[in-house]
Amino acid sequence: MSRSHERQTGRGVELSSEGLNRSLSNRQIQMLAIGGVIGVGLFYGAGLSVRLAGPAVIIDFAVCGLLVAIVMRALAEMTIEHPLSGSFGIFAKEYLGERVSFITTWMWWFYWVATVMSELAAIGKLVQYWVPPFPAWIPGLIALFLFIGTNLLSVRIFGEVEYWFSALKVLAVVIFMVFGALIVTTGVFNGGHALGFINLWNHGGFAPNGFLGIAMAISLTVQAYSGIETLGVEAGETENPERNMRRAFRTVVWRIGVLYIGSIFIMLCAFPWNYLTAHSGSPYVLLFDKIGIPFAAGVVNLIVIFSGLSSSNTGLYGGSRMMFSSARGGRYEKWVSKLNNRRVPYVAVWITGCAIALGIVITYLAPNNVYVWITSASAFADLWVWAIILISELVFRRKKNRLGQRLKYPLPFWPLTPILGLILVALSFISIFVSPLTRISVLSGVVFLVFLFVYHMATVRKTS
Repeated sequence: MSRSHERQTGRGVELSSEGLNRSLSNRQIQMLAIGGVIGVGLFYGAGLSVRLAGPAVIIDFAVCGLLVAIVMRALAEMTIEHPLSGSFGIFAKEYLGERVSFITTWMWWFYWVATVMSELAAIGKLVQYWVPPFPAWIPGLIALFLFIGTNLLSVRIFGEVEYWFSALKVLAVVIFMVFGALIVTTGVFNGGHALGFINLWNHGGFAPNGFLGIAMAISLTVQAYSGIETLGVEAGETENPERNMRRAFRTVVWRIGVLYIGSIFIMLCAFPWNYLTAHSGSPYVLLFDKIGIPFAAGVVNLIVIFSGLSSSNTGLYGGSRMMFSSARGGRYEKWVSKLNNRRVPYVAVWITGCAIALGIVITYLAPNNVYVWITSASAFADLWVWAIILISELVFRRKKNRLGQRLKYPLPFWPLTPILGLILVALSFISIFVSPLTRISVLSGVVFLVFLFVYHMATVRKTS
């Protein structure tokens, strides 16, 4: 694999061989990674997951958290050796072949397009917290134009905007955990009656809908964690990538694990699960309604909307950068990889933004069902990407071991760790398929895979 050749310009800006600015700082890339994950999938989708699995949804979040930790550690091993903007798409090309790389690149692009679609749909529903009759598609359309504009600015400005968006989201989760923990342990805001953990098994038991309920919630849980691999894509625009990416990979997984599993656990203890299912909207907003602070509930709802804007912002960034890297790799027309005077791949940004706009149309036609439909489809795409990352790491590590090369950040307990990750990916695929609610995501994913395979075959024959 060719290394990124970097140089200093007369203005002191470091560039990668792809022409992108290396201007994202350590604090920005860590918040970008967190911002890409903590989105509406946690703030809004958590309530839908609980409706399917009951308190047993904590199993889904714990298993998916373990899977994400393995995937990210495998990606870290390869990224720190080769900090390139194409990340796992380039690794797949090097170790698994051009066809797998092409399919993986576009599956991840499809994932981000679908994810941002679902985020924008949820934003519209969240705005209805204040104005119930307001059409759900209008806030998404406004948001789409806003973050297209943000992505067309310099990457440093994009990183700073995302940093503060992400900081707001982390603050909202922490505040929720503090107030929720007070209700559970002390009874404050609950008439002095400490709830303890009784809500975990009351109201029909820990798993009121059985194994099928746990399986049905997997796709929503996977989608809640999805996007964390964007951290690898950011390597191509990161200052001092070896040092900063090592720090980012080391801290982002446990931070997200604490925020996700911790907040979900507190939510399940603070509320009966069937109370959550009886109310639309975000469980995070419900908590402040319950303790009698409606103004605070409105503020949290606003932060949840900001979280959707944030992850959409990151999603457009990740999808456009993967498209840019693929075009630079010669897989389709070079004009897709054109940069503006701020060294931003503006054509890829606009193409990705226009694809996301289809979600606005779907939201207009089916505002009540769009979130679950699109979320389930995006989960399949990201599971594919996670599987390819793990398989690439196995081949990468075997090659390095055969050559006797020492790695800068080796994955521990190899090869057991990536094999365990692949088993968890396979179980997630099976769980999504057995669920009648989310089976469509598997079918749509397979259709898209077949399309990509046929397209690549036709393109290879045409150019050979």
